[in-house]
Amino acid sequence: MAATKTICCVETSALPTAWTQESGAFPVNIHATLNVTHVHWIDRALVEDDPAYKQLIPYVLIRNSAGQFLCYPRHGTELRLHGLYSCGIGGHIDEIDRRETLIETVTAGMLRELAEELSNFEQSAIQFEYRGIINDADSAVGQVHLGLVYVAQCAAGYIPAPDDELAGAEWLNIEQARPLRKESWSDLAFRLL
Repeated sequence: MAATKTICCVETSALPTAWTQESGAFPVNIHATLNVTHVHWIDRALVEDDPAYKQLIPYVLIRNSAGQFLCYPRHGTELRLHGLYSCGIGGHIDEIDRRETLIETVTAGMLRELAEELSNFEQSAIQFEYRGIINDADSAVGQVHLGLVYVAQCAAGYIPAPDDELAGAEWLNIEQARPLRKESWSDLAFRLL
């Protein structure tokens, strides 16, 4: 029997309808975003197609000291996004990331995901800024996920090295990245810059 993967979710009905009814980018304070009274830890297979729950996904735009963003073609585990570019690194918050508060839990999930995707990840060389949330009500992927957008500003001289899942990654400024055929979250996240 395959092992279950328990992930962090919230009931869609517990979130403000302005965040969940339409696609958009919402520049809300992190405390307002994560002021969720009840978090659920559910087997990912049970919620992957269930819009009654939103899986919380830290989504990080990595910006180097030249103002360019790390963009890459999707070819990882999310088959519904293959063939599209991404300008953010995101991933589920797993049970192993669980901490005392939701903010600490989200941070732990974000840092774990970055360490998995960047072979030379150095937390001390990056300054993180929370920007808000993104919701894509128009796609099957977006209907079950809620993006928590962060910008990771790299210190001068530090260039994160993408791991295998980000093969083909390149550093692009916003003008170069805009015309790419991207996952919707990248375009939505750019609205929060």
